[in-house]
Amino acid sequence: MNNNLADNLKRIRKEHNMSQEELAESLGVSRQAISKWESKAAYPEMDKILALCDKFNLNIDDLLHKDIKEVKSEEDAKRNINNYIDDFLKFITDTVNLFFNMNFKSKLKCLFEQAFIILFLWLIDFIIIYLLQNIFLDIFSFIPINILSKISPIFTWTLVLALIILSIIIVVKVFKSRYLNYYEDFKKDHSNIKEEKNTEVKEEVKVNFKEKDSKIIIRDPKDSDYHFLKGLLKIILGIVKFFSLFIVIGLSISLATLFCALVLSFLLCKTGLFFIGLIGAIISIAIINLNFLLIFINFILNRLNNKKQIIFTSIISIIILGLSVGLIFIGTLDFEVIKITNDNYITKNITLDFSDNLYFTDSDIEYIEKDIPNIILEYQTYKYCDVNYDSYNSGIYLYNHCENDIKFIKDYISKLNSKKIMEFDSYLKNIKVYASKENILKLKDNYNKHLNYYNKENEYLNKIDEYENRINELEMELDYYKQELDRY
Repeated sequence: MNNNLADNLKRIRKEHNMSQEELAESLGVSRQAISKWESKAAYPEMDKILALCDKFNLNIDDLLHKDIKEVKSEEDAKRNINNYIDDFLKFITDTVNLFFNMNFKSKLKCLFEQAFIILFLWLIDFIIIYLLQNIFLDIFSFIPINILSKISPIFTWTLVLALIILSIIIVVKVFKSRYLNYYEDFKKDHSNIKEEKNTEVKEEVKVNFKEKDSKIIIRDPKDSDYHFLKGLLKIILGIVKFFSLFIVIGLSISLATLFCALVLSFLLCKTGLFFIGLIGAIISIAIINLNFLLIFINFILNRLNNKKQIIFTSIISIIILGLSVGLIFIGTLDFEVIKITNDNYITKNITLDFSDNLYFTDSDIEYIEKDIPNIILEYQTYKYCDVNYDSYNSGIYLYNHCENDIKFIKDYISKLNSKKIMEFDSYLKNIKVYASKENILKLKDNYNKHLNYYNKENEYLNKIDEYENRINELEMELDYYKQELDRY
């Protein structure tokens, strides 16, 4: 028994909404025979196979040896392409015939309307591209600039292509509704007038095309779509789905982060209402996130959403989120803000070689004279942290970092579970520089020079911006006067 025959017979029967009894009756066999063919228990005779091929317009080889679903898909694809081409050629032919049958005034009117629509759509597209470009750059600002600079043009040109296609669809739809449909009606009406010269219909339908209502109609009740317009809409839908994949990736990362935050939140289980509110807030946000994720996944896969479930869970999640925020606020009222005492700070120092152009960028430094050839930098930092420094153009920039992050986090969480919030005046304080009197004067002088240079640099940059703006204004004025001169 051929496996494909049984599967294909069952598939085509269901596609044509036929029961086994109905198919058996049309072939002149019993229902049991059809059942045996589909269950591979028996094989139909050649005349029945030929009858099946004739009934369902199939090739014998396709019915016996190929997957009917794939064959149908290939045929549908070819048919769709042919329909797209035929409809596009019909649109071109109808448009040419329409213009030949319009008087000069109607032609000008039609061209003016289409030009106005194209100009309006161009302006709307420009605004959309500008806004979406900025939104795209803001959303994906976390991506390194060298990668973002390559992705951004792809996004822009894809968006431009989608908007161009959408604009073409709108222009064609308006033109079809506004003119082509009425032109078809006019031809039918003109034909009816010749056949029924002495009837009342003659007086009702004898309408010249140019006398039709001049109002632009976006959607005519009798309007039908061209197949090639549907093809363009599919392209736009594909582009939208492509960018929806990035949203799905972002929502997936967000959902994973929320689950991680949910697990980590149990470290604050001793904070009472704050902990309960935090758990509720994370769970409710995760449910809302999951709903949006499912919506976009179903959109990409062409699946229907369970609207009732999504709406119900979203409303419940929003209510839980509101209650959770309230619990967090009430819980924080029991917290006490404590300042870190000096016992939690340790004193450290660094020895630096002196150079003629050396200076410290931090202004909050105490300089102490000491007869030493080098420089000793002394400071106090939180017990789990330390200080690093960078040298840029002979300037020493100090910044704090924590070597024992785990100990610092454990200490902070321990304080939170005791309903205490640690407040730092600064991770780095009491900065002192020990150097000879001559070197201290040199350090201060270098700092003042740097400060003056920095102020001058900002002043010059502001002046440059001011003059560039002035140049733009003058160029606009120059263009205006040139245009005025051309008029005369």
